[in-house]
Amino acid sequence: MWAWRRRRVYTIAKRVDQLAVVFPFEPDFYAAHGCSVEFVGHPLVDRVRASRPRQDTLRRYGLDSDRPTIALLPGSRAQELRYLLPPLLGAATQLGPACQAVLALAPSLDRAAVEAHLTRDSVGPSRVRVVQGDTYNLVHAADLAVVASGTATLETALLERPMVIVYRMAPLTYALARLFVDVPFIGMPNLIAERRVVPELIQGAVTPDRIVHEVRRLLDSRQAYSVAQHGLREVRRRLGDGGAAERTAGLILDMLEKSSRLGATCSP
Repeated sequence: MWAWRRRRVYTIAKRVDQLAVVFPFEPDFYAAHGCSVEFVGHPLVDRVRASRPRQDTLRRYGLDSDRPTIALLPGSRAQELRYLLPPLLGAATQLGPACQAVLALAPSLDRAAVEAHLTRDSVGPSRVRVVQGDTYNLVHAADLAVVASGTATLETALLERPMVIVYRMAPLTYALARLFVDVPFIGMPNLIAERRVVPELIQGAVTPDRIVHEVRRLLDSRQAYSVAQHGLREVRRRLGDGGAAERTAGLILDMLEKSSRLGATCSP
């Protein structure tokens, strides 16, 4: 609601007794519209972590620890893959042997079809490794990620990995979205930090050349990389210390207890 169709907040204020929100900028927005609201933290804080050391992941997938590793996360839907995979693969090709790319494929996507696409475009699965079901470890092992806007950007931020956020959609869909969506950034890390912590490329800007430019800017400048990483640590801090589910359950139990006491007081 804070992003689009904001008038719905008045319905929420009338019908909802208590809001438990997961982003730190939400309490001010909802409270300004008369809602009872509490920031409980984000549940991903408890879930997003690597399960093995970086070197173990690199060895598992035959990646060279002496070359920069770029994790490619093109989204979890077929439509995102259709719009984002070609420029991501084009960027990987332009970066050449100085870097190595690994495609972290969402479980919802067809691996065989993606590998066939790589072969058809003369990229080949041997040049861009395709790995499914191990995204957190791959991002943790990578030096940098190129990530489709969405939850994956938040997960990458929690792993404190500098990234380039990309997003493309059908031109008509994008034109309609611009009429209704009112946010300064598309990436959750930048929205949470309230500043541009990592670069964003949208629509026509999602080209191999632009992606390579941003990747090299971060990898070639220790200061730029450090500034991005520091900003992501701030994003992680703003998302809370964990325990969002328990905190939300506590709110619910408090509401039930108050309701029970009120019912006992009002009973004949």
